[in-house]
Parts: sequence; C-alpha cells; structure tokens
Amino acid sequence: MMLATQTRSRRLIGPERARAELARRELGKRHLFDFSQYVDPKFERRRHQVFLAGKLEQVLRCIETDGREGIGRLMIFMPPQNGKSALASIKFPAWALGRLPDLRVMLTSYGADLASRNSRAMRDLVNSDRFQAVFGITSSKDEPVMLSGDSRSSTSWDLARPHRGGVLAAGVGGAITGFGADLAVIDDPLKNREEAESEGRRDLVDDWYRSSLLTRLSPHAALIFIMTRWHQDDLAGRLIKRMVTEPDADQWEIMCMPALAIEDYPDVEKQLEMMKEGVYLPLADPLGRKPGEALLPEMYSEEWLEKKRADTSIYEFEALYQQMPYLRAGGFFKRDWLPIVEDGPGKATVKRIRYWDKAATDGGGDYTAGVLMSRDSDGTYFIEDVRRGQWSSGRRDAEMVKTGLDDVKEFGRVVQWHQQDPASAGLDSAKATNDLMAEGGLTARYEPVSGEKDVRAGPLSSKAEAGKVKIVRGAWNEAFLSEATAFPKGRHDDQIDAAASAFNKLRGRGKVVVK
Repeated sequence: MMLATQTRSRRLIGPERARAELARRELGKRHLFDFSQYVDPKFERRRHQVFLAGKLEQVLRCIETDGREGIGRLMIFMPPQNGKSALASIKFPAWALGRLPDLRVMLTSYGADLASRNSRAMRDLVNSDRFQAVFGITSSKDEPVMLSGDSRSSTSWDLARPHRGGVLAAGVGGAITGFGADLAVIDDPLKNREEAESEGRRDLVDDWYRSSLLTRLSPHAALIFIMTRWHQDDLAGRLIKRMVTEPDADQWEIMCMPALAIEDYPDVEKQLEMMKEGVYLPLADPLGRKPGEALLPEMYSEEWLEKKRADTSIYEFEALYQQMPYLRAGGFFKRDWLPIVEDGPGKATVKRIRYWDKAATDGGGDYTAGVLMSRDSDGTYFIEDVRRGQWSSGRRDAEMVKTGLDDVKEFGRVVQWHQQDPASAGLDSAKATNDLMAEGGLTARYEPVSGEKDVRAGPLSSKAEAGKVKIVRGAWNEAFLSEATAFPKGRHDDQIDAAASAFNKLRGRGKVVVK
C-alpha cells in the first residue's frame, strides 16, 4: 500500500520537482547534515550543527577506511538542548547504517532507559518513509536498507537480510557481552552532579569502559563520547589525562563549544597543563566567535545566558553551559593556587615532615590522612605525598609505620607528626602510636590541636594564594585538589587538616608535646 501511494504521488509531481527531490535524496546519501534536514524537515541549519556534522562524517570515514583516515575517537562537549544527542546519538548512527548496512552500532548511556530511548528513535527513523526514500525500498539502492521483520525490541534490533547491521542499547554496567561493535556512542555515562561527585561511581564507569566496552569493539571501530563535564575526574577527564600522560593511550579529537565564547584561550603549553588535570579548552573558538558570543543566540541569547549565570551557582553554570568542570569552591583554595610540578625541592630542601590526621573507621566515615610536606631554601612549600584510607585503629597504625619506613627509605630521617585527640583516651592513643613508631625505628611526635579547622588552614591558604605552595605529581592529586577546593564546605577535610598542620609545623608554629 505504501509503495502504491508513493508511486501515485510521484506521478502527480512535475519533472522539475522530481529532479529536485532526487537531488535532495542524493545529497542525503552523501552528507549527514543534508540527510538530517531531509528526514527531519524541522531540523534547522545552525552553524554549530553543521560543524558537528562535518566531524561526524569524519568518524564514518575512519570506519570506511579501516582507520587510515578520518576521526576514530571524538568527544563532544556542548551545552544542553543544543541538539548534540539528536544529531550524534540518533541521526548519525542511522545515516551510518544507511551508508554501511553491515555496521554494528552500540548505544550506551548512564542508564538503560536513555540508551533504549535513543535506540527506539533511531529504529523509528530507519523505518520512516523519508529514510526509506534515501536508503531503503523507495530509493535507488540495489539492496535497500530496511528493518528486519522480527526486530521489535528497542534495546536490540537488526536490519533485514542480506545486511548484517544492527543496534544494541545498554546502560553503564549493563550486559554487552556477545555483541561486537564497529561504532559505539557513549551519551552521558554520569546521570548528574551527585553521581559525578561520587568517586566510587566514577571508578565504576571507568572500569566498565575499560573492561567491558573497549573489549567489544572491532579492531578499527570508532567511538563517540558526549558528556556534560561535571567533574575533572569523570571518564572524559581521565581519558584526557591519559592522552598526555600515557604514550599508548587513545588520542581523541575534542569538540568543545561553550555556551558563551570565552575571553582567554590557552596556548599549547597551558592547554597541556590543563589536560593533565582533566580539563580541555581549544586553542581558539571552533566557530570563530567573539568573546561572550552565544552558541545558539536565536534560542539562548547572551542576555538569557548571563541571567542564567546569575540565577544558578557558578559551579553548575560552568559545568553545564561552559564545559569547565571546576568544583564548587569553599573559599579557601582555588585550583590554580596549587600548581602541579614534576619534582620536589631536591637538594634545596630545608626541612621535611609527614603529618597525620588520625581516624579509626573501617570501610566508612572519616579518613586517616598523612601529608608529606617539605620547605625549600626559597620559602616554597611542596606537598610531596598523601597517604589516605578508611582504616580500623590497628590497620591505621600499621599503615602509619609502613609509610614512615617508606619515607625514611626515600628521604632519610623524616619525623612523623600526629594529632592528639582530646581527653585521656586521645593521649593514650597518641602514646601508643609513638610506641609503635619507635619500635619500627621511626621518630614520631604528637601534639594536641585546638581551634577551628578553617582557622588552622588560613596560613596555608594565604601562602598558596601567594604562589608559594606546589603539589608534586602523583595519583593522589585529584582527591587532594577536590577536597581543597571544596574546603571547608566539603564532605571530608582530613587531607587539608593534615596539610595545614604540616605547614604550621614547618613554619615553626604549634605547641610541641614530646612524651
């Protein structure tokens, strides 16, 4: 019936309109943006989507040439409601299936529901009259691309024979075994800010990416990654860090388009430093916008965005609209006050200690943290190492002794300082720790600490603002910086409390009690 109706319609149009229709279909086969406008008449021509469509065509080129040309890894950072998912997660995979009907596509997201919704929209598009006019039964293709008759599921469906292409949709952590993919689309693996701020959730997503998703890709498969940058240590941040710190890591093309064009773009050296912290900015605006110019002014004007910035927290606006995942500031430390360096003071070291903020919680609650800090002859302070864990009292003391021995092995004599908690129980615990340290051949000291933690951290904050505090690169950096920028509003303060006490000790402040 559909064929008969369409045949009658074709008889009613004149030769000029017929030629124009065929030309539009031919353009749709060749170019993603023309395809998108053909299958969706409401799809307007907007410069950022034209730019994105060009990048996505290069992704398909990579698949077509077995990785010899094009873009094999593409990250897309754009504000919400700007059409990135509709184009990259739905229209592009459908167009790619039309071009390469043996393609196996995997659509993933933070949850199975969103992935299935994108898969359903893509399946409906493939089944539509307009797609069929470009690639299917009413097109000029010898082997039309059509949906298999038994593909009714929105989570897994196939094309009709003789083609072998198909789609699988799954949430992060969901089962994807048994399905090999030539194209994978990761659309927001973290649901919201709450998930992004959970280290456990970030680790789970990273583990799923490494151990599950990557193992399902064919040798020359392409990956598209769409994400709101809530956190510097999210999956995108970790992949960005690996690009500049691990020689064999995947190299991604990153398309970053903030809602408002920024004023100061980095140079190459600054860009690399930012990437080591999981943040990416291009060297210039991809669209050539002037500072402050909106990405989509016809919908979200400069005035609307500035009002949005005023009405919401700077943290939320920078993450959602500007793709700059800076943590909510607590007011004491800014990230750029604590630069990461490759080495400590070396021979210029004047003094070095490790200071412990003790807790006794096994598997939950507060952390025990030990901060190794040194001062050089120029008065610059270096945070060289942080050891941290949620340990029982017995495990905690054993870890403190082990760490002290590691310090001695690397640096020679390093005094291990620790806090004495209030009351007689705190004094007994401090003495017991000192006794264990002495049995291990270590020098240990303790002191009672009083006053508010933000008061104790004030001198360290001032010194950091003056550019006199540096962090030596290590795996612990991100957890420390996250806590520092949230202090004193953050959930934990053990690392900052230990660092503040170490700083005050190195500068000759604090009551000393030796027993």
